[in-house]
Amino acid sequence: MSDIRVRRSGLITFAIRLGSTLTGLAFVVLVTSNLSQSDFGLWQLISRVIGYVIFVANILNFWTIRYRARGATIGKTVMFGSAIFSLILSVIYILLSFGVAESISSQGEYVSNLYYFLISTPQVPLYIFSGVMESILWGSTPERASFGFGIFEISKVLIGGIAVTILHLSLTGAILAVIGAQLVQIVTIVAMAPREYKDKISISILSKMVKTGWLALLNQLTPLVVNFDFLIVAIITGSTIPLALYGVAFTYGTIITYSGWIAYGLYAGILGGVDPKKSANQVFELQYLFMIPMVIGEIVLSYRLLHLFKAVYTVAVPILLVLAIASAFSAMNQTFDNVITAIDTTDATENTDLSLYMKSKLFLIAKINIVLSIAYLASVSIISGIINSGPATVFGFQRYTFVGILWAMAALGMWTIGVAVKLRFVRKITHLMIPKRTGAAFLLGAVGYTPVLYFLSESIGIHGGEVVQALYILLIGGIALAVYGGIILAVSDSMRSLARYALTSLTK
Repeated sequence: MSDIRVRRSGLITFAIRLGSTLTGLAFVVLVTSNLSQSDFGLWQLISRVIGYVIFVANILNFWTIRYRARGATIGKTVMFGSAIFSLILSVIYILLSFGVAESISSQGEYVSNLYYFLISTPQVPLYIFSGVMESILWGSTPERASFGFGIFEISKVLIGGIAVTILHLSLTGAILAVIGAQLVQIVTIVAMAPREYKDKISISILSKMVKTGWLALLNQLTPLVVNFDFLIVAIITGSTIPLALYGVAFTYGTIITYSGWIAYGLYAGILGGVDPKKSANQVFELQYLFMIPMVIGEIVLSYRLLHLFKAVYTVAVPILLVLAIASAFSAMNQTFDNVITAIDTTDATENTDLSLYMKSKLFLIAKINIVLSIAYLASVSIISGIINSGPATVFGFQRYTFVGILWAMAALGMWTIGVAVKLRFVRKITHLMIPKRTGAAFLLGAVGYTPVLYFLSESIGIHGGEVVQALYILLIGGIALAVYGGIILAVSDSMRSLARYALTSLTK
């Protein structure tokens, strides 16, 4: 039986991820205020290309979590595997950089674009090593993995503040900040769990991971396919401006998906033997509790949030409105996937037969996600091609803004269908029922929270620099959240019990 405390680890993970939004947004504000739109879009693209390349390393990440959650100590083994993957994939990234830099470069831009791609190369091995080290912690003590992520975010802001603001290194500084933060994160993870690396290197375990790597990649293929949207839009439009507009909105949308991290303790717990029926439903309630105000907050404060980056990004308000809802469905998909795949025990045997895995829930979820992601990518390709060949203004929106709006709608369609398809599988595992009193509490909380947030947002004008604006947003959000939380605690007994549990468990 797993000794992972599902709700405790979920709450800690979510709290740290949510707290990291402040440092994450601080870093993005730091970058956007010192970079042009085209450079910011280029930075977004470089990040995606790195993601394409290190995708294969998900073989190690996927199996590491499952092995460790079932009690195996494999630190040295997967670190050895990471070294091999890093060497091969770094070479592939360098070669790929030449082609991508050329495809998005106009006259005179190729050398500078290639330069930024190449100085980002160290991120490839660093992401591979930090990813597998995080996976070890996700399988044993999920909250520690979140601490590592928190350290990464804080380090990124501190280093970025020096490199970008003080030394004026622009995009170079942003890239160096990420590299520096990765190094700090790796050192921190090793310091937190040194005993995880006491094993002997097992070639047989690595061999099994690689042999069944197709299943690991299949389950992780969706993020890779989805992230090709940035590259496709860049190539079709020949510009990084739509990437910048969609990217700033996506930055805020990602915050909503953090509610899905509540389920990561559940994933490792179920793998280790926790009964999914009760624990899964508790996690769903927790996710809805936090997700509701996050979605409403981003919709109501959309103009203020985008203005925080730069006034020029406020044209992306309609993109953010759609992405806020899409991100909620994305978070629900994430939780559904964790529950469905965690109950599958196919990989717990020594049998690596292909036909056996093709009958598993792991393969089922992978198929659903891949079909949806391919359909999404096709939609984005068609949208970009049609709008880019049309007039400069479409329905009153600038061409690139309208591309972003339809792009976000395609994402909304993908995640909504995903939730609908997976719902029947989750219902076989746990009862998706919110108690009437809790449901009423959520509804009344939202009803009270929304007008307060809107009134405060309209009453307090936007002025001052980025720091002052951010403080105003935090003040407005804090007051409205106090109303939301007060209503929920007053109406729901179970939420009061949960609040007491959270306070006691987080302080232990």
